[in-house]
Amino acid sequence: MTASVASSALLRGHISEDSQGRRPYSVLLADGNPDFRQGLRSLLAFYNHHSPAKYVVVGEAASGPQTLHLTASMHPGLVILNVDLEDSWEATVDILIQLQELERAPSILLLSDQHEPESLFEGMRAGALGYITKDHIATELLTAIQTIAAGQIYLNSTMVNTFFYLFHAHSKQSLEKCKLLRLSKREQELLRLLARGESNEAIAKELIISIATVKSHFTSIFEKLGVKSRTQAIIRALRLGLV
Repeated sequence: MTASVASSALLRGHISEDSQGRRPYSVLLADGNPDFRQGLRSLLAFYNHHSPAKYVVVGEAASGPQTLHLTASMHPGLVILNVDLEDSWEATVDILIQLQELERAPSILLLSDQHEPESLFEGMRAGALGYITKDHIATELLTAIQTIAAGQIYLNSTMVNTFFYLFHAHSKQSLEKCKLLRLSKREQELLRLLARGESNEAIAKELIISIATVKSHFTSIFEKLGVKSRTQAIIRALRLGLV
């Protein structure tokens, strides 16, 4: 069965479960290099022959907009996304955020050509569930996918140390910046929930306040951040280190 046929069959629900009732795990590859995407396909095909779980590539994207379009139409369980997919890291973060805002948001595994602490930290804050460098793909990709598929976060020991070092540094800076912007504790709380992808209704329920109050808070937050939309607010908050 070719990749395209397998993808179509999966989306139509025509790929049968295995003897233990497991369905294939659908994956979208988002990287600008077609040769590298083919390498990922080959790795996943290898895993299919050497592990109980099965992986089906439902699409390939070479840009951010293409990633969003294919994710919205194919509904992959996982997007493997290169941090350099767009011309700037800020644009890639924007794609990450928009992926999280989809009705059927996928899990996201970030790939990088080299260890980049800032993209690691900001990418995880923007919703990614894992991060590996390309030189470790052969030894870590399968474990990363299995970990994320189980609903957990994947970082190797080096990445974990880097993440928590940046987390502690960020926490102090975040408090200082919130004071400068005059964000109240309640506004900071709403901003964190917004960055987590929660809807107004979900935020109102969690904080036990009315939807009208949520909207009022966001009006104030948008004014203080100098933005006009939820997505702009999330990007601004991430760039300023507020969430």
